[in-house]
Amino acid sequence: MKRFLSLPLLGALALGTACTPKPKSYATVDGFTQGSTYHIVYNDPQGRDLRTDIEELLEDFDNSLSVYNPSSLLTRLNENDPAAVPDRWFTECLAISHGISEDTEGAFDVTLRPLIAAYRIGTDDTPHLLSQREIDSIRVFTGYRKVRIENGRLVKEDPRLALDFNAIAQGYSSDLMGAMFDSLGIEDYMVEIGGEILCKGRNPSGGEWKVGIDRPVEGNMVPGEDLQTILKLTDRGLVTSGNYRKFAYDENGNKVTHTIDPHTLRPAVHNLLSATIIAPTSAVADGYATACMVIGLEKSKQLLERHPELEGYLVFSRPDGSMGVYTTPNIRKRIIK
Repeated sequence: MKRFLSLPLLGALALGTACTPKPKSYATVDGFTQGSTYHIVYNDPQGRDLRTDIEELLEDFDNSLSVYNPSSLLTRLNENDPAAVPDRWFTECLAISHGISEDTEGAFDVTLRPLIAAYRIGTDDTPHLLSQREIDSIRVFTGYRKVRIENGRLVKEDPRLALDFNAIAQGYSSDLMGAMFDSLGIEDYMVEIGGEILCKGRNPSGGEWKVGIDRPVEGNMVPGEDLQTILKLTDRGLVTSGNYRKFAYDENGNKVTHTIDPHTLRPAVHNLLSATIIAPTSAVADGYATACMVIGLEKSKQLLERHPELEGYLVFSRPDGSMGVYTTPNIRKRIIK
């Protein structure tokens, strides 16, 4: 996507609700946030209109963790503002990120903001493929072990180090939205923010929520138009990561994907086309889906084998150009199509 934003799965999600009219107690709220869209369906027995609450939470989140908001807390911390103090959301995001980084041997890393800026990822400019000298100069101030929180303050080993939570933020915001619904006594909801999903309870038809996974082929730009599969989902987070929409071409015509390998500091190259991860939370699903797109198919299989709490649906390309699918045993019961 231009600006490399996650495209939503709205067309696929509608499969779970379109066949039966929504009861009056179900409400739908759509809008724009974090440079993308959101789609939320919830069942409030009290019939409350929560649009304002939803919008306020998303606005607060943008003011905290948006890398595109010049006055956000994240921006101020990246710019070493001495008055900026990590809030709870920042602290939790960094802790979740650090845990996934350790578990994946650094395949997930939120300190790549300077590199992303140098590649011009997330802008309307033509991507710039970095030379090895440029990469080596940036490597000095990247690395997830070079940042931590001590006594409530952010400590960076190099002041040039900058964080980018885009690989986990939308999943985390979906979890926050779910927590808000939980606090209000709402037991049935589907939250989708930028394609990162959290479901609980039942859909308007009384069954499990249904989520469509788009076929990862170039040119499939309309979510829900060409589906790879449909999965049943409830009480879990689901995120799909892939490069088939998230790429551009540099000044020499070379393809540049949005997934950067933190070890080489270059775009990841392998045959994994998309990784769908189901986890207890959307933030965790988000982080591990990103990590899979860094490490490729075989290491992703090994990762999923170590984590029985995760479910995986991996689409990959074979040498002859055809597509193959790897599924963990625990996700197969969810497959509808």
